Amino acid sequence: MSEFRLWSRNFIAACAAQFFYFGSFYLLIPTLPQYVAGLGGTLSQVGVVMGLFTLAAVVLRPSFGRLGDRYGRKALMATGAGLFILFPLVYASLAGIGPLYLARIGHGLAHACYLAASSAYIADLAPAHRRGEVIGIYSTANIVAMALFPAWGAAIIQSHTFLFLFSVSALTAAAGWVATLVLRDIKVTRPAGPAPTTLAIARRQAVLVPSLALFSAATSYGAVVTFLPVIAPARGIANFGLFFTVYAVSTILSRIIAGTASDRLGRKRVIVPFMVVLFLAVFLLPSAYSLKFLLVLAVLFGISFGSFMPTLNALVVDLTPPAERGAALGFFTAFMDVGITAGSMVLGPIGNHFGYPAMFYTAGVLVLLGLVYFALAMPADRPRPGRAAQPAPRVRDGSGV
Repeated sequence: MSEFRLWSRNFIAACAAQFFYFGSFYLLIPTLPQYVAGLGGTLSQVGVVMGLFTLAAVVLRPSFGRLGDRYGRKALMATGAGLFILFPLVYASLAGIGPLYLARIGHGLAHACYLAASSAYIADLAPAHRRGEVIGIYSTANIVAMALFPAWGAAIIQSHTFLFLFSVSALTAAAGWVATLVLRDIKVTRPAGPAPTTLAIARRQAVLVPSLALFSAATSYGAVVTFLPVIAPARGIANFGLFFTVYAVSTILSRIIAGTASDRLGRKRVIVPFMVVLFLAVFLLPSAYSLKFLLVLAVLFGISFGSFMPTLNALVVDLTPPAERGAALGFFTAFMDVGITAGSMVLGPIGNHFGYPAMFYTAGVLVLLGLVYFALAMPADRPRPGRAAQPAPRVRDGSGV
């Protein structure tokens, strides 16, 4: 098999699938709440509609990952992306909140299907000595989509109907689905004997410790994206949207650089320092009363979160057998969504009762606890220089990547 190349058909198609898939997803993030309100939904129902998607995606993601381990990643990626074409069109045909609840659950299941398979596919594709680099670059497709599509979705509904918006979302998902069809499936050899259960895989140190570290950081992310748009205007920072622009740019740059650094230095040597930077960024947020200082924190927040998340992902892959990666990564990535939800639903009441500074200090403490736990519970790993380590998995048709 030929050496892995970033400009290979498989890697380009995987990045394109990720970009368009999340483009369809992000088109609906700022607009679906308005659609629910247009159907007569209350603020509480808006929260339920958005939350059911996340709940469905989180609960079954490890199970879908296990299916990918057994039957192949490409089939599940294509299934999830294909269903993403369907559900925006379903939304356009609904006339009540009740059916929308069911549609959001189905949409969330499609999301779980795609994410569990795609994270394992790119892990299988990347050679061990470049795994951090490959995962870091691949994950920027999501961030670029996040930087572009929410604003586009908001612009669409200002001059067009929701039917047009949902059609654009479906067409964007269709582009992602076509990209999954271009992928060559990767054959993962399963060892003889019964496979371990999903729970047994999740309880392993190599999976559980990084998952809890991710959760501790994701809570701060959930608090920032949910409540910064409320806090900043109250402090006279009108153009706070620049925070998210600077955050996105910093995240993209850091993911490319940190992934390569973790291949050379070891995952833990990259994860721990950047978790320290994230702790400082979150802990300093209550002191942000000017746009300049807020943008400095956006840089810190972006480079820290952008660096350690894909590196944690690579660490889980390093320590998990290929035949169990789908289940392991399904469990690990679910903690991102769980943490974001906790950041808005659990930390929010703290802000209401004790003030927003207390909320961000609490988020900072959670990051610090996750940092200390990870540093103590996770042994140091080895750098991966050169072309050693484990051989890359085989492509089913026998051709090179």
